[in-house]
Amino acid sequence: MSTHTVRNEGAELRYELRGDGPLLLLIPGRGGSGARYAALARRLAGTYAVLTYDRRGPDADFDLGQQARDAAAVIHAAAPRAAVFGQGGGGSVAFELAAQLPDAVTELVVHEAPAITLLPDAPKWLALAREVREAHERIGLEAALALAGLTSAEFPDRPSAAAFLAREFPAVVLHTPDLDAVRRTGIPVVTAAGEASRDTCLERSARIQAEHLACRYARFPGGHRGFESDVDAFAPALCTTLARLRRF
Repeated sequence: MSTHTVRNEGAELRYELRGDGPLLLLIPGRGGSGARYAALARRLAGTYAVLTYDRRGPDADFDLGQQARDAAAVIHAAAPRAAVFGQGGGGSVAFELAAQLPDAVTELVVHEAPAITLLPDAPKWLALAREVREAHERIGLEAALALAGLTSAEFPDRPSAAAFLAREFPAVVLHTPDLDAVRRTGIPVVTAAGEASRDTCLERSARIQAEHLACRYARFPGGHRGFESDVDAFAPALCTTLARLRRF
């Protein structure tokens, strides 16, 4: 493994490169720490040259366009193009990357990225998002995290959790991915959700994304964080999915 940095739009982005083979970028979700992918990256490194990176820090506003350009900068530091995997909010960044900078992406796998604005019961989920934001402002961090199905233990520290709720959570949850633009690029895409995520808004989001993109929908081992909790099964499932896309 080698560690590097690349500068983009005022931020210094730290990234790690493991293994040999076609380049694969893993875009981190909640909180933006590439360390969450360490176990997955180690298992993929026998097949891919795996890029992991830390998204720009929590003090920055969460601008999906800028996040996409950051991801492209990390890819271009290593090669002209890469296959891309994004999970959760990282999947939202991956969609934006494909829509804005398609020449940087060879294949795309998006796992449980929200698209609640596209769901038939969108008002219900948008109301919950507003409730989370209001709870953070009026009641406190732990109450807001609980409403979102999270705890502060899932973040490096309380400031990181607070930054997530204040910036990343509303930006990702309220975002409508430009799936028409992604489809026009012709990039081979798979949307996915975990076996344990059946009937959740994220699983339904993945299905609706697949319908809009006219692409395959896949089930991966585990739940929303299957890449961590079920990594021994998740890694080969991701490899198989990417290999099928590469044949297009």
